[in-house]
Amino acid sequence: MLIDKDSLEIDGIKMAQYLTEAKFGYHKIWGKDTGRSLSGDNSGTLKGIYPKITMTFRRMNDEEVGVILSLFNKAENKVTFYNPDIKKKIINMSCYSNDQEYSQKYLGKIEGYSSAVISNKKREYYEW
Repeated sequence: MLIDKDSLEIDGIKMAQYLTEAKFGYHKIWGKDTGRSLSGDNSGTLKGIYPKITMTFRRMNDEEVGVILSLFNKAENKVTFYNPDIKKKIINMSCYSNDQEYSQKYLGKIEGYSSAVISNKKREYYEW
């Protein structure tokens, strides 16, 4: 959750200055034994809940895009953010990022694009 301009950091870089929007998701991964019976009841094993933060970036110049690309073009990112369900800041959550792709028209600024960081570990492994 964005509660102030310093509440979302990735590898020590404060992200608010680059963003127009941040979407916070908590995605459930279910086991193979999951499904609905003929009576309609759902059952199964919840393997874990994995936080995902999808960021939409504003228009950026070449230097700013370089900062963002170098940030995400690695195997792991350490993410710090405020988690409203536990009312605490999660510090250095290990994440991976999705592929980076942006659009540029007519030698101008880079159009805004979206990227996400997804937790490497399920939510129970948070350190707070």
